[in-house]
Amino acid sequence: MKKMRLVPACVAAVVALSLAACGGTSSDSANDCTLEVFAASSLSSALTEMSENVRIETGCDVTFKFGSSGSLAASIDAGATPDVFLSSGTGSVSAAGLDVNNARALVESRLAVITRKGSEAATEVTTVDDLLEKKWKLGLCAATAPCGELADAVLLNATNIYGAESGFSRESLADTEAINASDLLTKVEMGELDVVLGYASSCASNPDLVCTVIPDEMNGQQLGEKTTFYVTPLSDSTSTAQLLSYMNSTTFTQRLVADFGFEELAQ
Repeated sequence: MKKMRLVPACVAAVVALSLAACGGTSSDSANDCTLEVFAASSLSSALTEMSENVRIETGCDVTFKFGSSGSLAASIDAGATPDVFLSSGTGSVSAAGLDVNNARALVESRLAVITRKGSEAATEVTTVDDLLEKKWKLGLCAATAPCGELADAVLLNATNIYGAESGFSRESLADTEAINASDLLTKVEMGELDVVLGYASSCASNPDLVCTVIPDEMNGQQLGEKTTFYVTPLSDSTSTAQLLSYMNSTTFTQRLVADFGFEELAQ
């Protein structure tokens, strides 16, 4: 069905599920205007909570599909046609066969050491070098996922700081790999893992987790890493344009920062 634009005067009526006052017919309802959004799993809590705001701003019903940015990119490359792709980094945008020039940066998130509140690890694992103690069960995102790529970058940075024999490698430290950021957090929440390396924004919407942001530098050398989240359109419909306008607005990005622990873009 062709996506339809609802005129602003009817938005309130859409929320009230009655378009008669706007002079529209039943075919003008929000159910006839749908948008599909593929989004990185690390955005799932935020977008799920903000879904009603998105619907009101666009006048459309919005369906979200969450997963690893890499897996979602593969689906798009294989023929999936969402209206919008929200990804961690631009590598997934390219992998999806999309033009990186159309991607717009929204917010950032740093990598953090994440433990379960009240656990022994929460008090004893506060720095990257604490991971070298073999008593902790450590989890990382799969190397093909953006959160896994970021973890590998931090481990490489740590190797450069502490030396090649220090043992900072995926092979030496990781007990488990997760397919995406959300799956990784579930494992530490359930007690399957003691500690994981994940996005610091995870803790803002989850009171059961403790996040210790990995510092940018150690001994004058780079240690910490961060990712930038991008929004990329796949459709040129009016409804998609409305959605992009909202997601690029300060209203949307400041909500991600204030309520969900993301960071503003570096100037």
